[in-house]
Amino acid sequence: MNIIPLTRVGEEPRVDSRQLAEQLGNQHKNALALIERYLAKFAEFGVVPFQTEKPLVGTAGGRPERFALLNEDQAFFLLSLSRNTDRVVELKASLIMAFREARYGHACQTLEARKQEASSNGRRLAHWRYDKPGVYAHVAHLREQLKLPLGLEDARP
Repeated sequence: MNIIPLTRVGEEPRVDSRQLAEQLGNQHKNALALIERYLAKFAEFGVVPFQTEKPLVGTAGGRPERFALLNEDQAFFLLSLSRNTDRVVELKASLIMAFREARYGHACQTLEARKQEASSNGRRLAHWRYDKPGVYAHVAHLREQLKLPLGLEDARP
């Protein structure tokens, strides 16, 4: 089973419509036509960012190629528009694995960042605990300096 490469758009993993078309054994223009035909339905699952890319040097044609970067739900919606041949079923399984790995990888990165933050906070707390006696001594010193004579002794007749 091939795992399909994903791209990140912001924090969200996306799959290139050209990759899906290639894996389906279809021409990309057919997949793009389906996306455009049902664009309102695709938009129910989120914004569909379209991009254009210049063709590689030495390839036929010279027009930029338009493609869509689909989120997980949009990609599965596109696949649901195809008949469940062995190839489509295999592609659905590959897509599930790719998005699962993207979620797992993002979760691991988030967990690692939280561990580092907790470690940093723990160090700060430890320093505060060790510095606390010094703070108490400083506050006591300030209180001692701020003791003001009330002048009650001089007020007696």
